[in-house]
Amino acid sequence: TQSTTSMVSEVSICNQALSWLGQNAILSLDDESAAAEWMNNNYPFLRDSVLEERMWTFAAARYTSETADMSEWGDQYKHSIPLVWLSVFRCYYDVSGNDPSCWSTSEGWVREGEFVLAKDAKVYLWGIQRVVDTGQFSPLFTQALAARLAADAAIPFTSDRKIQADMWALYQAKLADATTRDGQQGGNEQFRSSALINVRR
Repeated sequence: TQSTTSMVSEVSICNQALSWLGQNAILSLDDESAAAEWMNNNYPFLRDSVLEERMWTFAAARYTSETADMSEWGDQYKHSIPLVWLSVFRCYYDVSGNDPSCWSTSEGWVREGEFVLAKDAKVYLWGIQRVVDTGQFSPLFTQALAARLAADAAIPFTSDRKIQADMWALYQAKLADATTRDGQQGGNEQFRSSALINVRR
């Protein structure tokens, strides 16, 4: 899927990966070629894998859940996770302050299947959602995704484990670059330990 304002598409990302492997470019994921078939089958799963690697700003999402449903053991409230979410990173019971460092985490929350179990009937969830529109990807994320595709496709297309290792190293480097740049966009969330605050007092 491609935004109308973006020059980047699924096909162009796949072709970047194929070029690193010395393979011919494809015109479409529906091409009748081994490369197109492999990319068509694997691209969605590897895209989601790279999305789950970090708390990317373009894929971050917030959700408020309020429920009366209890877990099967009756000890925690059972909150449904949005279907398009891949991961839940934080669970808060209070976000009333403007300063994120004052937000209160819901201690002891856990994800089980498509639910978050927490001690609170109302929680605020922060996580990563599945993004399929390539126009929303950052340029460095796009490079990291292409490198991940190349790393996974190396053996099927080259049967060369050195190339696979090189592509995996390239992926790690691209991922680090993308993570560093993405983390510079806005202030990092700060957490205060209640124990440390009490000691200071």
